[in-house]
Amino acid sequence: MTEEKSEADRNQWNYESVEEIIEAIEDKDHEKIGLQGPDGIKPEIIEYAQQLEEEGYETVIIGASTFGACGIADEKAERMGADALIHVGHTRFLHPERQDMDDINVYYLPYREDREIMKVLKNHYSEIGEDEKIGLVGVTQYMDRAEEAREFLEQKGYEVVEGKTGLRTTEVGQVLGCDAGAAHNIAEKVDAFVFLGSGHFHPSQVSETGKKVYVVDPYEEHIWVEPANSLDDEKRAEYARVMKHKDKKKWGIVTSSKKGQNYMQAVKIAKEKLEKHGKDVYIFVEDRIFESDYKGYGIDIYVNCACPRMTKDWQDLAFVSTDSLSALEEAEINHD
Repeated sequence: MTEEKSEADRNQWNYESVEEIIEAIEDKDHEKIGLQGPDGIKPEIIEYAQQLEEEGYETVIIGASTFGACGIADEKAERMGADALIHVGHTRFLHPERQDMDDINVYYLPYREDREIMKVLKNHYSEIGEDEKIGLVGVTQYMDRAEEAREFLEQKGYEVVEGKTGLRTTEVGQVLGCDAGAAHNIAEKVDAFVFLGSGHFHPSQVSETGKKVYVVDPYEEHIWVEPANSLDDEKRAEYARVMKHKDKKKWGIVTSSKKGQNYMQAVKIAKEKLEKHGKDVYIFVEDRIFESDYKGYGIDIYVNCACPRMTKDWQDLAFVSTDSLSALEEAEINHD
C-alpha cells in the first residue's frame, strides 16, 4: 500500500455532522441505516435517527453502548436488514493487523465535546512551565480545537512540533487507550506533551514516551501533570505476576470477537511463546470481557490479547499483557 493511498484510507468516512452524512449518501442505495454510539450521547443518536427518518430512511439503533470504533456493530446492523451504519462518537479505527473493519458501509461521526477546553488552556497555560518544545495530542472529543490550541501556544512562545497519526488513528495528534503512537512518533523531538482531555487513562499512555504530560482538563478546569513513565509500576506488577506463575501449567489467552479488538496474530505469537515454555494454552473469545466469565476454568493466569482496558478492573484472576511474557524468557536465562 502506498503512502498516498494510506492517507486517503485514514481520512475516508469521517464526517463532522449528520447533515454531511445525509448529503454523502443521497446518491447511494441505502434504505435502512443502523446507528450506534457510547453512553452519554444516546439522546443525540435519537435525534440523528429522527433526521434520517425525515429524509426517508428507515433506521435501527444498536442498543449496547460502544467504547470505541474498534467495536463497530456493522454485523448486527446488517442482520437487522441495514445496508449502512453510522458510528457516532469516534473516528475511523485502523486495525494494526490490517483486518477489514467493515462488512457494510460505515460512516464515522466523531463526537466533539462542547466543554470550554480552550478557556482552560488560556487561563492556566503558565502552569506548563518553561518547556520549549511541545507535542500536542488529545482525544477525539477535543481534536477539532487542536489547531486553535497550537496557534495559542505558539503565540505564547512555545515551539509546537508537527504531530503525526498513530497506528490505529485517523486524526493528527489523536490518542486512543490502545494507541499513543501519535505521541511516540514525535517523542524524540519534544520536551513535554500537552494533552487535550481528561482522566489518567489516555495521558498515562502518552507518558510512556518518557516525557511528562500537561493535561488540559476541561472537567477539573485546570492543567495538571501526568509524570513520565507513570505506568512503570503497573508494568512491574505484570512482570511480577508472570514470575509468580512461571511454573504454573494452565495459561489462557483472551481476545475479543469485536473486529478492532480481535488480534489473532498477537494470539498466535503469545501461544507460541507459552508453548515454547511448556505451557498448556487455551484460547478464549468473547464480545465484552468480564472477569466473572473466566472463573471456574481452572486457568492459572490469563494473557490479554484484546483491548488493554478490558482486564484493568479484574480483582480475583491473574492477568498480564503480551509484553510481560518476556519475563518467561528472562527467567529461563537466569535459571540457566
